[in-house]
Amino acid sequence: MSETTNGGAAIEAPPEPRKIGVVGVKTRFGAKPVHHTYGDLRLRVGTKVMVKSKDGDTEFGEISENPRVMDSRYYPEPLPQVLRIATEDDDKKVARNEANEQSAYDFCRMKISELKLPMRLIEVRYIHSNKKATFYFSSDGRVDFRKLVRVLAERLSVRVEMRQIGVRDEAGMKGGCGDCGRTYCCSSFLKSFDPISVRMAKDQNLSLNPVKLSGGCGRLKCCLRFEHSHYVSVKKKLPACKKKVGGCDCGATVVRQDLLKEEVTLALETGDFMTVRAEDLMRLPTGQFSLKTGVQNDVSLDVLPKENGPKR
Repeated sequence: MSETTNGGAAIEAPPEPRKIGVVGVKTRFGAKPVHHTYGDLRLRVGTKVMVKSKDGDTEFGEISENPRVMDSRYYPEPLPQVLRIATEDDDKKVARNEANEQSAYDFCRMKISELKLPMRLIEVRYIHSNKKATFYFSSDGRVDFRKLVRVLAERLSVRVEMRQIGVRDEAGMKGGCGDCGRTYCCSSFLKSFDPISVRMAKDQNLSLNPVKLSGGCGRLKCCLRFEHSHYVSVKKKLPACKKKVGGCDCGATVVRQDLLKEEVTLALETGDFMTVRAEDLMRLPTGQFSLKTGVQNDVSLDVLPKENGPKR
């Protein structure tokens, strides 16, 4: 399809976005739903389906989100496909695999103890075809598990894969409930683990209590990073605590910073307190802050009485 300009030159119109059917599928080992295309299948939440896994094998899953039609431009990468609706035989095979996984888990733990290997077994997963078993474990360093693999392959008669993971991956794999009352971010929507530091907690004026800052995995909570950029940008608009602020009739010192409200509380030399918002402050070329002209006249000096004001 083309359009013609006033000069007569033809300009190609942008192609119409292609529509695709998308549905959320939660696989047997997936902690969070993954979008799949479903073709002409009639699906609804709760329907058991078979999908194609990353390694090319079929995998058992369940529809967790209602099907919907979306523009393909929202999915630049090819989506995996729902192959078919699961049958009764598929359900039986899943039950058999789960029994095999528990048996393999117990046997592997026994062999790890016998071989005195410095590793901790976390989970065993069989693919749907029952031809390969993956053993997930954690360890502080490298582990020579070649003998263990030979014993497992001989006993289980399947292809054995050993995969070492960290504590954050373990939390995402097993799932759980955080201090906020919701499921772990790593097991619900996070696709990757970004670096997190104590500096992020300092920038948000949080208490540096390791117990409160640590998640279920024992590492710093992933949510510390979510709004970190916002807190950093707000801090640039506000003077830090114990800093002097100009523009007042008398000396003023910052005694409290509220990053969410984007305001600071100033203690005046007269003993009064007043709260000033970020837009009422200006940063001088020297880096210091000052009240804008007329602000002190608009803000009451008894906003926070001396006896109820913040401790200096």
